[in-house]
Order: sequence, then structure tokens, then C-alpha cells
Amino acid sequence: MKTILLTGACGSIGSYIVKSFYKNYNLICIDKNKSKLNILKKKYKKITISSCDLTKKNDVKNLFKNIIKKKSIDVLINNAGVIYSEPLIKLGKKGFTCHSYKNWLKVINTNLNSTFLITSNIVEHLCNLREESLIINVSSISALGNKGQSAYSASKSAIETLTKVWSKELSDFNIRVSCIAPGFFNTDSTNHSLGDEHISHIISNTPSKRMGEYDEFINGIKFIIQNKFFNGKILRLDGGLVI
Repeated sequence: MKTILLTGACGSIGSYIVKSFYKNYNLICIDKNKSKLNILKKKYKKITISSCDLTKKNDVKNLFKNIIKKKSIDVLINNAGVIYSEPLIKLGKKGFTCHSYKNWLKVINTNLNSTFLITSNIVEHLCNLREESLIINVSSISALGNKGQSAYSASKSAIETLTKVWSKELSDFNIRVSCIAPGFFNTDSTNHSLGDEHISHIISNTPSKRMGEYDEFINGIKFIIQNKFFNGKILRLDGGLVI
């Protein structure tokens, strides 16, 4: 049975990936929320769990030494991330306010730097194995540039660029690198971060006239895993929406 290492395992998308794959794969589930990881473990007893803040270099190194190095990783899914919206500048009662640098760093660290740290720690292990393996990065439609999401859009755009760079660098070691970029899906995180009016506006501007569903995202992951000629590309699942 092949092994999937999944980051952000306790989020709305991550937990559904666990639900969809745990019967057919060995799952190593990473998240910084220990209590949610324990709940996930009680529900899916066969999975391996480990709490780690992927923005901290030493924590990621220890994670690699304690868990990852002991197992052969067939698929790495870089799913950890945070959705965040803040315009570059806004006008309020006290005048103009610029985008918070603290929030900028938090989003870049959580979405981009964590992807770099976990991948760079695993990739030497994968190269030494010289076995067929796959890295899937999770991006977003916002990578194309979404109004009010400077940090989030920048982090996801960078992840798509890394996907292309890494696919070129790692192909000689039998490692594929691809990316999935969902549009707006009917997930808890989307519904919590967007109001009903905003969601209605998105649906009305989406040619498919609806948001995506969990199973459609999972089918995208399965396609990338199964289609070995899909490499260095971004699979966009957005219902035809252009932002």
C-alpha cells in the first residue's frame, strides 16, 4: 500500500482528503492543531499523525527525522494554508490604512514558506530512493490575482511557479510535481470567510452557476495521481470562473 503525506490534514479540505484516501493509502497526517489531530485519529485509526508548525524550520527538521525518514513517501500533498483577505490600502474613519505587514508575513509563512520547508526536507529522501513519487501543491484561483487578497494571491502564485521549477529540477529523479488550483468550493473555510452576498455574487459570475463540491476536488487529486503524464502543470477546477 502506497503512502501519502498530507499537510493541513485537519482543515475542511484536508479532512476530506483523509476520508477519501485512508482506505487505500497509508496516510501520514500533519497539522499544528493537536486536539483536531487526535479527533482525526480516533475517527481513522490507521492513520499516522504528527503535530508540527510547518513555518518553523527546526520543527520541520525534527518532523522529518522522527517520522518521514522512517517511511517511503509516494505522494506529498502540500495542503497546509490559510485563506486571508485584506486590501493593499483602505479608507476608514481615521484615513487610509495600508495592508498589515504582520498579516502579510503570516500568510506568506503559512502558505508559501511551509510548502518550501516541508518539500525541501523530503526531497533529498525521495531523490535517494530513486522511486517513482509525486508532489502535489494546492494553489487557488486567487493565484491569478484576486482583488483584496494581496498576500494570499502572491503566496498561491508563487506556489504555482515553484511547481513548474521543481518539476524541471526533479524529473531526473523520477519525481513528478503538479498543482491543483480550486476555485470557490462549498467548504467550511469558504463559507466562514465569505458572506452570503459575496457567495451569491461568485455563483452568478461562474459559468457553472454553482460552487465546487468536495468530491470534485478529490477527483482532481485522483486524476493527478493516476495520470503520470501530468507534470509541471496546474489543474484548475473553477467552474469556468475568471477573476
